[in-house]
Formats: sequence, C-alpha cells, structure tokens
Amino acid sequence: MRRPKVLVVDDDAFSRTVVARKIAKLADVVEADDGQSALSHLSTSGVVDLAIVDLEMPNISGVELIRKIRAQPALKHIPIIVLTANETRGGLENAFMSGATSVLLKPLNWEAFGEHIRHVLELAYRAGHMALHDALTGLPNRVLLNERLEHALNFGNPESIVATYILDLDQFKHVNDTLGHPTGDKLLKMVADRLQLIIRSKDTVARMGGDEFALVLADAAQQSDVDAVARRIIEVVSEPYEINGRQVVIGTSVGIAIGRPAQGLLPDQLIRNADVALYKAKHEGRGTFSQFMPEMDALVKARGALEYDLRKALTAGEFELYYQPLINLADNRISGFEALIRWRHPEKGLVQPGVFVPLAEEIGLIVPIGEWVVREACAMAVQWPDNLKVAVNISPAHFCDTALVQTVMDALAASGLAPNRLELEITETNLLQNSAATLSALHQLRDIGVRIAMDDFGTGYSSLSYLQSFPFDKIKIDRSFVEKITEDANSLNIVRAVAALAKGLGMSSTAEGVETVEQLARIKAEGYTEIQGYLVSKPLPAHEVTAMLRKLHVRSRAA
Repeated sequence: MRRPKVLVVDDDAFSRTVVARKIAKLADVVEADDGQSALSHLSTSGVVDLAIVDLEMPNISGVELIRKIRAQPALKHIPIIVLTANETRGGLENAFMSGATSVLLKPLNWEAFGEHIRHVLELAYRAGHMALHDALTGLPNRVLLNERLEHALNFGNPESIVATYILDLDQFKHVNDTLGHPTGDKLLKMVADRLQLIIRSKDTVARMGGDEFALVLADAAQQSDVDAVARRIIEVVSEPYEINGRQVVIGTSVGIAIGRPAQGLLPDQLIRNADVALYKAKHEGRGTFSQFMPEMDALVKARGALEYDLRKALTAGEFELYYQPLINLADNRISGFEALIRWRHPEKGLVQPGVFVPLAEEIGLIVPIGEWVVREACAMAVQWPDNLKVAVNISPAHFCDTALVQTVMDALAASGLAPNRLELEITETNLLQNSAATLSALHQLRDIGVRIAMDDFGTGYSSLSYLQSFPFDKIKIDRSFVEKITEDANSLNIVRAVAALAKGLGMSSTAEGVETVEQLARIKAEGYTEIQGYLVSKPLPAHEVTAMLRKLHVRSRAA
C-alpha cells in the first residue's frame, strides 16, 4: 500500500500546522493557506487521498472549495473532513450538502482526531481501490483510466502525444469454453502482468472488462514511439502461456487513438476512436494495429450493417460452396476438392470468407455455419466419382461444441457419402486451445473412417508434438512457404523438411497456393503428394465442378 497524501486547507497557520503534525505519521501532508492555493496544488499535482478543510476562510469559503473539489472527476470519491467552530444546523447542513464526508468541531480532541484520520484513510484506500480497480487483475478499471486520461489531456505537455490503446484477446472465448473459467481468469492475470512490463510508471494499463484491456501512454515524444508500443503489445501478448501444465496460445489486435493536451479532446472520444481503430485492425486480419482516422467511422457503420445481414444469411439460404481441385502429383489427376464457403449477399454480391468468417466467429455464428458446410459438402461429394474426396475446414469453435462428431455422422448418413471420402482440415490452433478434448473428438472421427489433415502446417507452435499425439492422414504446408519457394532458400528448406517429415510418418502431403510452373516443379521435386492452387484452378461453383467432372469422364471413356 502506497503512503497516502492529505491536503490540509486552513487560513489559520497555527491550526494548520498542528493538524499537519498530528497526521504526519499517517500520511504525506500538503498545506494550503486558502482555497485558491489548494486548487492550484490540485491542478498541478493531481489526486490526494483526503482533504481536511476549514469551513470559515476568506475569499473562497470552505463550502465553495468543497464544491470545486467535487467538480473534478479525479476527486469525486475522496473523503473531505470539515473543521469548524460553527455548530449551527445551517452551517453543518451546508457542509454536508456541498460534499463533506464528516464534520469535526473545534476545539479538536487530538487523540480522537488522530484515530478518526487513521480510520478514514483506511476506509478511503479500500473503497477507493475497489471503486477504481479491477478485482481480478488489480489493474485500474475504466473509471480510473478515464480520470488519468483526462489528467494527461488537461495538464500534459502541449507538445507531447497522449496515446490510447484498446486491445482484446483473440481466442479468449475459446479458452474459457474449453479449459474453463478458472483457466481464463489465470490467463487474464498473466496478460495483465505482461502488459504492465511494457509501460513506464507515468503510463496506465487498465482492464476495461471481459478480455478487453486499455493502455494510456501519457506523453509520447513522436509517432514512432506510439507504433513501437503497439508492436510490443502484440508481441508480448501473443507469446505462449503455460497454465496448469497446458500451453495456451492467444493473439491480439490493437486500436490506437492519439491526441495532444489542450486540444479539447475528451477521454470518451479517444477511447471510442481507439475502439473504432481496433475493429479496423481486426478487419485487416488480426495480429496487427491500426490508428484511428476520421474515415473509419464509415467502416464501423458498415460492420454493423454486415453483422445484421450475416445473422439472417443462413436461414435465407445465401451461403454457397465453391470447390478448389486437389491434384495428385503421381498421376496428375484430380483426387478431390476443398470446399470453400462464399456468401452471396443480395445487394453486395459475392462476399469473400476473409470478410465474414472472422465476424461469424466473433458473434458466435461460425458453428451453425460450419455444420451447414459439412452437410452441403457431403451432399455434393456423393454425386462425384467414388475415388474423389471432399475436404472441409473445421473452425476451433467447433471443438467447443460436443455435437461435432454427431454432426459429421449425421451429414454422412443423410448424404450416403463414405466416411473415407470426407477429409476434415484442422489448424494447430484447434489443438493448442484444447488438446485433450480436440484429440478425443478427432479419434472418434477417425474411428468411423473420416480422414484428418493438419492445415496451415508451420504457422503455429508445437507442430511436431501434435504430429506425435495424433495419427494425421495428411499435412498441408501453409501457402506462405510455397509462395517464396523459388526465391528464398529458407522457405525451400522448410518445404523440403515438411515433405520428408510427412513421408517418414506415413502421411500424405499437400502444398497449397501453387500459382506458377516454377513452384510446381520445386514441389514435385521434393516429393509432395498433392498440390492445390490457382495454377490448376481457382475455386469453382458447384455447377462448374459438375461440368468439369462430366467432361473428364467423357475424355476418359474416349481414351
């Protein structure tokens, strides 16, 4: 507990000095001989924990001073003790009506006075800390953040930048749902600890509620300092966490709003602007930061409209599946298709998954949408030749839903598709968030004959350990390695290593994102089983897949 600060205001120098000496063992004391001096101190030095005010003073009276103190946001909650020799009912009522906490009559009983001050300071600390701090993390809450931001905007160096950062945690809901709220609480406390290591003593980290945090950089010298802090936030929050013997991986995106002291900005404006910038950062792919610009307001309105439309899209039948061919490199023939969802908006036309899938995950629609994808893909694939499979991506959110295995079984039964023709693609994030439950579901699916592939291999953590813990049928190397294979030796070495790893573990391997003949030649030389990418075909609507297969069938019969 820090040492409290007490402001003593009395025009009588002897009385003021005696009061100050009596409480010097309990607190640091600031003396003021009139109301104007007291207000000047408060405007430059900020918050005190207790004010002791003489009621009868010239110029600014005690009652008027109390009203002015209460008008300052940072001082709304502090106790104010009035000292007075005025025992009239009107005088006491005026003191309490203006905002006094208690009244002590002169002459003072000094022993009782000291005990009263000690008791008030203890209660003030407890009540003030609870009112202004988050109970779980101990960080300042929204109220205290507002007060500190207001102080920085009103009294900071006019040449400096006041930067407000808003961030929330990607995948936190999944952690809570799969590992339980105690684990989620531990994660929040660990995030809070990491964020506090980033800032200086003059800056503030606050928990806004749920998985949302805020930082205030009180006096950044230049824009590059603001950006550097944002990068550091993303870096430290995204590093893996060890909780109860489990590795938990989350991410974050950051919204920034800046202002300068004396510009007249209000704390609520900066916080709102940072919130808007956070949405922009998420819209750009998460794991990044964005700074507020006035034109971003239009983006927020568009996002609200998109969410409204998305909530109706499934029941309105607006989703479609496109299918991208997978080519077996041994015979250069189609071995299957990956099902990729699209949204045909009645006004906007075809909406790409990168636009609406993150929103669906955020608002809790990804599970019912994913169930529709599994059913639709199975119903489509059963119409193809028996040697062709269909691959479907499974979101981490599906593993929070205990009905996943039953959903797959129902889709297979309804369509009549053989289980070994369905391939479910999961990312490392699925395993990292809840490995025990996820592995259990995967084993059940594999037991009924469904194939399981690890997608985007190499982009997460602990890939190799998960290859040991579950017998995957396939590894799909992420396109980010494939696209640099002809120009970057490191990418080529990773592509080569993954091919060798898959072969050694008895798994097939797919390179996605193959777009050039040169990339194809390298992938083929390294021994990959399959390729997928625009070199072969872009994703196709269902009717074009049907036409393609019909044409191939005619050619094979003619041959």
